[in-house]
Amino acid sequence: MKLILSTIVGGIVLFILGWVFYVLVFGSFITENFGKIMRSPDDYKLWAIVVAQFLQALFLAWIYPKGYKGGSPAKEGFMFGIAIGLLTSVPYVFYLWAQYPVKWQAAVVDGIIMLVMTIITGLVIGLIYGRIGVKKEGAA
Repeated sequence: MKLILSTIVGGIVLFILGWVFYVLVFGSFITENFGKIMRSPDDYKLWAIVVAQFLQALFLAWIYPKGYKGGSPAKEGFMFGIAIGLLTSVPYVFYLWAQYPVKWQAAVVDGIIMLVMTIITGLVIGLIYGRIGVKKEGAA
């Protein structure tokens, strides 16, 4: 049940954060720096974005309890978000800059957005697992 709830809420959080960061806050920056290599907004495959975000939430929610140490749900989720966010966003920045015709600054901004989204989603997943309760392995 925790996995399902965390996946649903995490997917919704990622979708909302993606819209806030990539459309509202950094929309013109993204268009200016990635517009030549991205689909036009009219040609976006929104369904694929939704699937990707819910898959990301599923994997985050699946991995989270494996490292849960029994501490504060907010702290555990935040630290989990940082760890997974760094694991994914730092290499992504280098891959993006190495393979696409973008300025390094644009790649870094995109990586930071990815990191922040993962931290917030990790925090939310930690709060959900903490609120519902996660037993440590070996606990009765």
